[in-house]
Amino acid sequence: MGAKTVICVVAHADDLTFAAGGTVIRFVEKGYRVYQVVATDNGKGSHELSTAELVRANQEEAKKAAVIMGIDDVIFLGYKDGELGDVPSSKLREKIMQIIRYVQADVLMTWDPFAPYEPHPDHRAVGMAAMEAAKFAALPLFHPEHVDDGLELHYVGERYYFAKHPVDADKIVDIAGQIDRKIDALCQHESQMKFLMDGLRMEMAAAGISVPMIEGLPRNEYRTLVEAVVRGYASQIGRTLKLTYAERFRYEGFYRLQFFAEEDLKRVADF
Repeated sequence: MGAKTVICVVAHADDLTFAAGGTVIRFVEKGYRVYQVVATDNGKGSHELSTAELVRANQEEAKKAAVIMGIDDVIFLGYKDGELGDVPSSKLREKIMQIIRYVQADVLMTWDPFAPYEPHPDHRAVGMAAMEAAKFAALPLFHPEHVDDGLELHYVGERYYFAKHPVDADKIVDIAGQIDRKIDALCQHESQMKFLMDGLRMEMAAAGISVPMIEGLPRNEYRTLVEAVVRGYASQIGRTLKLTYAERFRYEGFYRLQFFAEEDLKRVADF
């Protein structure tokens, strides 16, 4: 198989870097073209910035992180943060389908819409819409106006789903050679890393527990915390296969062919 095109559809700009940044970097290293679609403006994720300030900051941070990961382009849909579940599912699906047809995506990466215990409505909504868009983008009677506008129908053959609490995560990707760049990219999301620190301190206060490293860490020095969290989580995932660092996904690829071309299937999903 030659170079592929990957579309990564997320709710917030830092979602992809957290959940799949190492795998994205591996895609780029293999010569794949990668596009990131950010569905919301992420305008509510701060304790210090106004919504307008936060929206501007998030877009700039997303672009900086994309450069480090090698992403070709970041597309912002601009829906209100926390309210993606209120957007008609067919409308969101159509937006994503249009981009799939435009970039001719071979691979979809998104939140797993079926993962349990996901508290964020934006994650649930974007995962379902992206999954459906990938399913229908090859069908001519779904939004034929796209074809009238010059877009081509396209089948998305592979799908990588990530989650906070994954189920049936059967694809483990070795990211030992990419984890430093993943951390570098994640630290570009300054507003969200400070928001992470604020959230952890709120949790500690509510739980009545103490974590000295977090308590004594200035907000501007969030990299220490980010590195500890990312390395710890990736190490835990990798341990099952004796890998130093890894990411995991529920993978779907050409599943209807598995009874006819098992060897070809293994060759296509080559990492």
